[in-house]
Amino acid sequence: MSPIAINQRQLETLSQLLIAGGHHDVSGLLSASLERLVAFWPAQAGALLYITPYGETVRLIQGSLDSETRTLIEQARSGFIRRDDGTEPMLGSYSLEGNRDLIELPLQSGGQGVGLLHLVVNGQELGAGGKNDPSALNADEDLMVLLVRAIGGEADKLSMLRRAERDLRELNLLYEIGQSLAINLDLSSLLNDIKLRAPKVVGAERCSILLIDEQRNELVLEIPGENRQYRMPADRGIAGWVATHGVGQIVNDVEQDPRWYDAIGREAEFVTRSILCVPMRIKDRVSGVMQLLNKVDGKSFSDQDMQLLTTLAVQAAIAVENARLYQSLKQERDRLLSKEAETRSAIARDLHDGPTQSVAAIAMNIEFIKKLFRAMPERVPAELDTLSELVHKTTNDIRTLLFELRPLGLETQGLVITLQQYVDRWRDPSGNTTRLRLEAPTNVPRLPSEIEAATFIILQEAVNNARKHARSDLITIYLYVEEDVFVASVRDRGKGFNVAAVESTYNSRGSLGLLNMKERARLIGADLRIRSESDHGTTVELRIPLS
Repeated sequence: MSPIAINQRQLETLSQLLIAGGHHDVSGLLSASLERLVAFWPAQAGALLYITPYGETVRLIQGSLDSETRTLIEQARSGFIRRDDGTEPMLGSYSLEGNRDLIELPLQSGGQGVGLLHLVVNGQELGAGGKNDPSALNADEDLMVLLVRAIGGEADKLSMLRRAERDLRELNLLYEIGQSLAINLDLSSLLNDIKLRAPKVVGAERCSILLIDEQRNELVLEIPGENRQYRMPADRGIAGWVATHGVGQIVNDVEQDPRWYDAIGREAEFVTRSILCVPMRIKDRVSGVMQLLNKVDGKSFSDQDMQLLTTLAVQAAIAVENARLYQSLKQERDRLLSKEAETRSAIARDLHDGPTQSVAAIAMNIEFIKKLFRAMPERVPAELDTLSELVHKTTNDIRTLLFELRPLGLETQGLVITLQQYVDRWRDPSGNTTRLRLEAPTNVPRLPSEIEAATFIILQEAVNNARKHARSDLITIYLYVEEDVFVASVRDRGKGFNVAAVESTYNSRGSLGLLNMKERARLIGADLRIRSESDHGTTVELRIPLS
């Protein structure tokens, strides 16, 4: 390759054209520059390679290049990297067939080599007087430098400007989503906001968020504006791979990836060409995935897109966790309110059916005795004895009711003695002859007071369930220790029931008994097991690790 020179008037004209502004992206600037170079040289064709300060590559071709020329250009481009270049750029040429030459010009910006420019020209058009014209070989070097720096310098400025604009958009997006995260606990609203904002910043057609349904081992997608869910196996497709392995993926041609699974796309009538997918993490747990679909203008997803989406996925994961915790608290509050209402109703019913009726009977008997005292005083002593028995029974009923609500001796006397008192006081309010019995050894260990209190409530709930539904003549409470586990169980020999069927219809039945028992067991670190068969009775077993 030998140095060559070009006409000064051409250089001045080209320099003015190359630095003309008005371009909104680097590719547009370089494409217009290459087109002007080819037109004003004049050249048969041209090619341009530019590497941005951020490592992105722009490759352009203007006109038609034969295979020989393409090979030479690719050889020159191979291995080229953006680097500091302490020497002035020099024009060089390769001889081609048909009396043509390939001009090569290193592009520079701020002392760095940033790319290569190639032009295919006729051999006699290298200079004003031809290749061998001495005046052509001594062209003004300053204008030559202006030419190579005009393209590279303007491209760098525009590239850095666009990167700064994108960084500002990303920061603004993260700030706005952070603000929404701080004030918005509605999961659907917050995720929809992220889905709408993220594609605009990154330049994608759509953002989707798939959450993991751990019970069904599926990824669940809800599309804004559609009142339905889309589901796919949690280990299928690129999204499933990311959810399983916890590693983000960029796939710029999904049809070439063997993991691609397009069931949701077909169902939602959306064509996916490229995808960027990252996991949503809460500590070491993946709660779902976020993905951007179809980079606009035919571009490819970049590492910067991956970094932004990863940051958004962290915020989205926090939002999901907060929203779920908030929803769980609301459900817990609703359960407590429902349980409180249920307890109030039970107390009101017990008071109405028991002490209230007895007090009313006492009042009637007193009025009757007043009249009897004047008419037949000899019968008064017997009626007073009857009244005394009724008062004693009413007092006992009220004490039993108070005991069942909160045994005062539970904290001081322990679970076993309190349960024995409960059994001694217990009666079936329906009038049946069902008996309640306690089987417990004398060496049953004491447990922390809060655990014994929860255990008593669970056993009491199990006894009430057996009384209401089992139709058993005997209900037995067992306490014992088995391999460092404290076991408390309630067994009956009644009609039994289908446990799975009852639990599957729990929400629709509106009953919270079993649910409350299991929740109380979970809160004290215990395991509640229910075994039952039709006509073979039911066993409710609470297992509390002593360690």
